[in-house]
Amino acid sequence: MKPKLSKLLYQASESFKKNHFEAASFTAKGILNLFPEQIDATVILLKITIKNHDYLQSEKLIKNILFLDEYNKETLLIKLQILEMKELFFEAIDTLDALLVTEPQNIQFQYKKGLNALKSGKIYLAETLLLNCYNNGFYDPFVKLNLGHIYKAKGKSDKAAEFYHEFIQDFPLHSAVGYWSLADLKDYKLKSTDKEAIQSLIHCKTLSSGNRSLLLFTLGRIHEQQEQYEKSFESIHLANQLMANYRPFQADLYSQLINDFISKFIIPPEIQTPNQEFTPIFIVGMPRSGTTLIEQILASHTEVESTDELPYIERIGLELDMMGGYIEKLKNITNEQAQKFAEQYTQQVKQYLPTLAKMVIDKNPNNFIHIGLIKTLFPQAKIINVVRNPLDNALSVYKQFFSNGHNYSYSLKGIELYWKGYLSLMNHWEAVYPKQIYQLSYERLVSDTENEIKRLLDYCQISFEKQCLTFYESDRLVLTPSVSQVKQPITARSIGSWKKYQPYITQHLPVFTELEDKVNLLVGNPSKLD
Repeated sequence: MKPKLSKLLYQASESFKKNHFEAASFTAKGILNLFPEQIDATVILLKITIKNHDYLQSEKLIKNILFLDEYNKETLLIKLQILEMKELFFEAIDTLDALLVTEPQNIQFQYKKGLNALKSGKIYLAETLLLNCYNNGFYDPFVKLNLGHIYKAKGKSDKAAEFYHEFIQDFPLHSAVGYWSLADLKDYKLKSTDKEAIQSLIHCKTLSSGNRSLLLFTLGRIHEQQEQYEKSFESIHLANQLMANYRPFQADLYSQLINDFISKFIIPPEIQTPNQEFTPIFIVGMPRSGTTLIEQILASHTEVESTDELPYIERIGLELDMMGGYIEKLKNITNEQAQKFAEQYTQQVKQYLPTLAKMVIDKNPNNFIHIGLIKTLFPQAKIINVVRNPLDNALSVYKQFFSNGHNYSYSLKGIELYWKGYLSLMNHWEAVYPKQIYQLSYERLVSDTENEIKRLLDYCQISFEKQCLTFYESDRLVLTPSVSQVKQPITARSIGSWKKYQPYITQHLPVFTELEDKVNLLVGNPSKLD
């Protein structure tokens, strides 16, 4: 390296270390004026853009560096950081593969690849990588927690429980997440020793509110398993109060969004989208309403594949919003924009599947908000709205801890408000797109399973296949808390389950009675709360 260049690089590096970013940037840019392909100077500029949260410029610099040196470790690690922050897990796996080319035995890279594989639904790859970490003594207790999650997805609750218990034993400071993971297995009964340990931990003065909340959710599940419903509700109520304090529901923003769609949305001019490679099936509704069950039934069909609860439609909505307002931009969307977004979504879906099926499921319940966008980008899309008895659903949501989103779930008032917005918007979409959305009643599916499944397949324009009736025999992986429930035949045991908690929710009954009347009108379901 030339002496002058070496001196300038030293100056830029020292300025960066001292947080003199302006000076470091000035020197690095000076170097690049003289030596446009100087990688070390470009890396310094890259670090400064990261410090300034200028990720658009960061990505340009990353591209430039990797073009010159595709295995530049420092740059690949920065790229990985950005991809994980943006939840681009497939691209993160590719980046880790590049890092592993030069360091194939780096167990930290293997671990991070396993985590990204798990988040992208590549369960078998995640299992292989994390088991390798576990068997080679990689010391990070979260290996065991995530192995538990893997075996939960595979329907192996006993094996999942073993790893969760190991995690609790090895990492007592974070045992709350281990105990909740046990409780969230649904088909696993927590032991008396678990209950005693939880009751002891809850009163620990150094316990954070978040961990105390998780322990209370778990205790609520234990009391429910023991049919102690008053104690169960008391624990769940306290858990939700704690969680609501630092994950508040922005009710005004939600209500405004619903009202804006109802009052301002009009169908955009017809878009000339190219022939799609597949027909997307969007399963929407409230969480804990049976959406995973419908996914499992449809995915048992030979012409249907499933992905995950994909965030991509929501992200397109956010992109439109940043362009100048979601609804306004959607109403005036151009052919070019619509084709770009449709292709963007298609490419993201393809990452999940080795080969595209005739139909592909996207099971993100929140997509009920985005039906106008969906029908604009994919006019042929099938949309299935799964509707469950509002009180059964509300109690199921209230008892569930959600690791991301669903901040309305931490109070029954919040759930009421969210339900009102959901039903109002679904009625609006039904009016805007008449007979194009399948309104599926969970209760009717339970009471008349075979006929309801046949009607569902007719809506999707695919022939009846008998394995759709025995969906619970499928070996496909399920990544939601409902995994144990959809591995069993449909039963009616969850219908009317709210009544176990009736004495503790009497003040909410009038609102939910009104909501159920509206549900009956939407789906034509004669069931009543009583």
